[in-house]
Amino acid sequence: MASGGPTVIDHVATVGGTAPSVSAESRTASRRRVSDFEQWRVVTVNQLEHYVRTYRFLGLLGFVVLISVLTLAFEIDAGTGAVRVAQLFRSSEYLSNFLANTGLWVVLAAAFFGGDALSVDFSTGAGYYILVLPVRRSVLLAGRYTAATLLAVAIVGVYYLIGTIGAIYFFGAGTIPWGALVESLGAAALFTLAALSVAFCVSAFVRSPSAGVLITVLVLYVGFTTLQSVVELAGVEPWWSLSYAGGTMAAILDTDFVHVQLIPLGEDQFYTIWSATASEGLAIMVAYLAVFLPFSAYLYQRQESTG
Repeated sequence: MASGGPTVIDHVATVGGTAPSVSAESRTASRRRVSDFEQWRVVTVNQLEHYVRTYRFLGLLGFVVLISVLTLAFEIDAGTGAVRVAQLFRSSEYLSNFLANTGLWVVLAAAFFGGDALSVDFSTGAGYYILVLPVRRSVLLAGRYTAATLLAVAIVGVYYLIGTIGAIYFFGAGTIPWGALVESLGAAALFTLAALSVAFCVSAFVRSPSAGVLITVLVLYVGFTTLQSVVELAGVEPWWSLSYAGGTMAAILDTDFVHVQLIPLGEDQFYTIWSATASEGLAIMVAYLAVFLPFSAYLYQRQESTG
């Protein structure tokens, strides 16, 4: 047939006034395969909308802002002179003390956004709709992990912003150690990744969503903090503790940082307190991320939905 002549399909479309029918094989052949990257993007966006719709993000953000603003208000009420004396006339000392609670906010964010991120697929009917889709479980996990990370880092960023505003108010913008502040924020982001990897691992192992949230808080905050105090009392450095590594965020800004402190308790008796150095803390965070995130993917891949 000549290249410029009308085809049979053109003729049918002209006479009948309707588009020609296309076989199922043709439609299948022309359908574009959705890439893993596009699926990851869709999962991430949908998970972000889910967190906002359930008010988890807004509730936790409001709580952090409330506590931070109240802290700043009480400091302003105490007076600039009193705050400067208490913080040794250094903005870095102020920032270090203000940001000491960052680990708590990260743990709460990890529990809220990661404690039940995977268990909902196995304990509720949602798994029968989600897991049958032509989307790999690793892509589902990556999208949910990304969404949880973005929201948790956003909350931490707001907390850092309020602390920086306080430091500027009491000490002036010229005194802020911006380089160390950025390094501390980077350490906070890495700590968030490590905490979320533990939360996702708990979520992949525990089928109950509410139990996953509770266990995450108990493990990351209560458990690690308690065990850290016990082993320090025994004179052992808690190098294995994620909460111990979390002290790096404030230690980076602490100009009087001391790795080991000996507190006398009596004759020839001391209580030893360790503080993680920056390199040590970052190494612990990376180790937790490297171990628990792949393990959560492994557990998530092996689980079956039972509704």
